[in-house]
Amino acid sequence: MKKQIILSLLILASSFTGCKKFLEEENKSNIVSNEYYATAEGYEKLINATYATLRKVYSSPYVFCAGTDMYVEGRDAQPVGISEYQNLNPDNAEVTTFYTNTYSAIQLCNTALYFNSNTAASANLAIRKGEVKFIRAYYYFLLVQSFGGVSLVTDRFDTPIEQFKRNTAQETYDFIIKEMNEALSLVPETTTDFGRVTKRAVRHYLAKVYLTRGYETFGSAQDFSSAATFADAAIAGRTLTTSFENLFFPGNEKDQEVIFSVQFDAASLPTATTGGNTQAAFFGPYQGGSGGAQGYPYRTFVLVPTLYTFNTFTENDTRFDATFMINLYQRYYDYYDKSTERANLNIRFYYKPKWDTTTDAAWRAADPTHRATTTIIPYSNAWQASRSTVLDNATPSVKKFDDPKSQFGAATSTRDLFLARLGETYLVAAEAYFKAGNLALATDRINEVRRRAAKTGKTAEMAITAASINIDFILDERAREMVGEYERWFDLKRTGTLVERTRLYNRDIKTNWFDKGINPFSGVGGQLKLLRPIPSRAIDLNGGPFAQNPGY
Repeated sequence: MKKQIILSLLILASSFTGCKKFLEEENKSNIVSNEYYATAEGYEKLINATYATLRKVYSSPYVFCAGTDMYVEGRDAQPVGISEYQNLNPDNAEVTTFYTNTYSAIQLCNTALYFNSNTAASANLAIRKGEVKFIRAYYYFLLVQSFGGVSLVTDRFDTPIEQFKRNTAQETYDFIIKEMNEALSLVPETTTDFGRVTKRAVRHYLAKVYLTRGYETFGSAQDFSSAATFADAAIAGRTLTTSFENLFFPGNEKDQEVIFSVQFDAASLPTATTGGNTQAAFFGPYQGGSGGAQGYPYRTFVLVPTLYTFNTFTENDTRFDATFMINLYQRYYDYYDKSTERANLNIRFYYKPKWDTTTDAAWRAADPTHRATTTIIPYSNAWQASRSTVLDNATPSVKKFDDPKSQFGAATSTRDLFLARLGETYLVAAEAYFKAGNLALATDRINEVRRRAAKTGKTAEMAITAASINIDFILDERAREMVGEYERWFDLKRTGTLVERTRLYNRDIKTNWFDKGINPFSGVGGQLKLLRPIPSRAIDLNGGPFAQNPGY
């Protein structure tokens, strides 16, 4: 499917930019987009272009991860409106870009649905309709979590529309559930074209939608039961068979546990240094040295783990070593794509976890050939980097998204970005069962995740009992399982713990605001700003009344 997206991106660019060069090179027959989309070939390219919009919506991690309990500002600055809620207002660039990109993607979905009824006969029209309905509903799910009720725009427009109604959050959730259920009836159970929407993906997200709605004032206990049912249907008896490290190892993007992802391909990038997956670049420090020459990953030193993120792991959990760069080798690039050679590589830095109680001398003596010159960096407060951090290697970086094929000096990864995977489905089921009052099944679902995460011989130590289950434990488990994945702000927003947990664990917010007696979440009239602001431009251009969110 990745190669199919390449031409789709070119067609999309020529359709919306009107670029003369594109028209001359890609539209030599002078077929206008309306006529081309009405052909079987053109319609397939339009469908693929709707998938490609995911790249733009997920081009930056800030609205998904910053300003939470898991990540703080590193040596380079984050946008403070998002990371510290400092002067977060309707003109915020990150929020405006996210809002605009998502609605632009929705409009392309509307175009694809319009031509579904106005195109040449195709055996796949019903399936394609289901795919696009799911993608559009998915985008509305992102919007309603971020902004509350939004305008439900479902028509294709070829002329300017000057006024839109703002629907309520309840209406938006009702729409999402209706559309996803229709998509569920149309898409196949499985597909040989990896990356397309299947019933499994729809069930996973129906579980998340019901789970999230259950927390709303208009939600109900039945929502949690429905979420559990859909999550179990998405699991369908599958267990977690791929090791955590292999799941995220470069080249394994088509693992059977991946349910839905943003797909990338080197041939589809606009240039060698633009348009790639940026996920690997954000979560950790620049490695120092000559990365361009040696080929090791480029990082920006912007989003770094909090001490809470490091502290939530235990010594029995393989996810710690699989997530963080604990051993940094002399030849950086060998770590990622030559895992079988690690035993033969000299270790340049060793980030010593707090549970490693061996002396430095004893650690070196265990492998004097490769450890004699290692710099040992023991666990300390310095692992949580800040703007004042001097050394690039002061803190372990997140390694699980690294791409040995990406070019140094830019965010150019062509690895897929996982949006839904089976490990999270188990955690969605666990949270749903917990909220539905079924602690036994909640425990069972979490224990499957922890079974896979356990070091050899430590499964019993990793198992939990029902007495351990509460919302904080569930959020801690999601933290351990999903470091760097684009979910944390939504997790805290959904569970009503955003203020509490960021105040407790986020150094930037605690030090810069709460320690000074200021609540950064409080806005106009003392109202809590638990939603993002509707961008000023969206309100100003709307010819009718369009209410701003509370606190702004």
